Amino acid sequence: MSIVRRGTWPQPILVRADSTILSHRVTVRTGTLDQTRAEVAYAMAAEAMSRGEAECVDHYFKAACYAWQEIQTRLHEKCVHDGIAAELYRSSLNALIAQGQLYQRFDPSVGLRVHTQHGWTQIPCLYFGFSREPSDFNAVVTVGDYSTTELNHVYRQNGVGVPTVVVRCRPRSDNFQRKKSTFPATMILRNHEESSSADDFRFAVEFHNPLVVSKVTIQECDTPIAYDKSAAIAQVLSSTERNYLRAFVQPSSVSPDEEGLFILEPYVEGKIPVLFVHGLLSDRLTWANVVNEVRANEWFNNRYQLWGFEYPTGEPFLETAAKLRRQLTELRQYLDPSASDEALNQVVLVGHSMGGLICKMQIAQSEDILWNAISERGFENVRIEPKVREKLSKAFFFESSLSISRVIFVGTPHRGSVLAQRAVGRLGSLLIEQPAEQKQAHRQLTEDNPFVFSSEFTKRIPTSIDLLEPSSPLLAALDRLPLEPRVQLHSVIGHGRWMPGNGDSDGVVPVTSARQSNAVSEQWVTEKHTDLPRDPAMIDELLSILQTHFIQLSGL
Repeated sequence: MSIVRRGTWPQPILVRADSTILSHRVTVRTGTLDQTRAEVAYAMAAEAMSRGEAECVDHYFKAACYAWQEIQTRLHEKCVHDGIAAELYRSSLNALIAQGQLYQRFDPSVGLRVHTQHGWTQIPCLYFGFSREPSDFNAVVTVGDYSTTELNHVYRQNGVGVPTVVVRCRPRSDNFQRKKSTFPATMILRNHEESSSADDFRFAVEFHNPLVVSKVTIQECDTPIAYDKSAAIAQVLSSTERNYLRAFVQPSSVSPDEEGLFILEPYVEGKIPVLFVHGLLSDRLTWANVVNEVRANEWFNNRYQLWGFEYPTGEPFLETAAKLRRQLTELRQYLDPSASDEALNQVVLVGHSMGGLICKMQIAQSEDILWNAISERGFENVRIEPKVREKLSKAFFFESSLSISRVIFVGTPHRGSVLAQRAVGRLGSLLIEQPAEQKQAHRQLTEDNPFVFSSEFTKRIPTSIDLLEPSSPLLAALDRLPLEPRVQLHSVIGHGRWMPGNGDSDGVVPVTSARQSNAVSEQWVTEKHTDLPRDPAMIDELLSILQTHFIQLSGL
């Protein structure tokens, strides 16, 4: 069961080569000699590519080099990125990326191998502004005129070079990074040593991080780079199958590589983590538009780092919360074993819908409140198998995390949603397939302890939807948990949709359920529940909170 995201990802349109130039003597036709040579090389490249010949890589490289020789003499001109030379340069680079990888001549983690009049030459790759290693540059995807309905804005700029999407691939998830991840990069091919002409080919391939770099200095001239900060996100949205329905109905079928806590970019000491947690019947891509919007701000990229938490939403809620609690501790120990990075003590959690409840569990003290909501007997007096006891202990008894200092609730049903009581909610709860081992452990627990557990727990291990029923004793207990007083709380609440018997709401969560009594701020937005993460007012509020968070911590 999957849903494919809407959007297109076409290849960039290459310049149409003027093949007639190959039958003429090479003379200055439309510009300088370098520009004419670029046109000739480009025409030869197009011919070789049409015949399926690997030599097209060498010709595209020559065309880009000659075009660059023309461009660098005009960097001071405002129109330098328009005209024939600029078009040939961009088109040559895009073709070089595609054909170079096709014929295994271009490895973005090492360099480009070309054949010139001097023989085989390795053109090195250089990296600027990245916290990543060259080994993370496993493949490069060119950026065409894509479209997506999932992003509010596309953040791009014209300039030198071409925008690309870099792909990092691993056999399995490792070090809290997903098996496959993408990030934006601007690719520039330019000379790095003094040379009399492009024939010397003293060039290098540069990759620049557009999230932290918008200009490069070339010949003492600050030159804007071409970038597309949104392309990496759009590429994922247009090519990823959304399996959140399967993750809801069959939570045990989800691979460990597809869930859990993960970092979107390598850890940088001193940057404050912002951790996004999605809600019911959703996945990590719920936050794609938000990530696109916050990354558009240079101050955010300089001060914050992005984390995410993905989970199968059909698994028991308390188990999910315990998993995040454990993995937050493990990630902190992995990134900062000496506990010396103060920024990791200032984590900001952002939770949508049920994800907000999972965030809430990270800053709560359980005491005996949750256990007493399902059992009439103390935990130590209940007959439980050792393995089951350990699992229940982690789910029902916990301390608040010391690394979290702020939580932002987005459409969070602190006191449930009436939709969970209705037929659609109850049917959804019944559709969830619990693993046979889990059902057997639950059956054994209730049989060994007759008349001890509440009807809510005796019936089955409460599902995510069970927990969202306003009448759920477990949900009421969760709402009574004492929260860490030093943590600042904020609420973004959807309204404008009337629910019979519940009043104003976002269509799913009543305003009365979304409000948190000790929140330091409330932002009401007129938006339906599922679209709250995309609402411009919500994003503005998020950015405002994050700016305030940094200012307060820095004492400015």
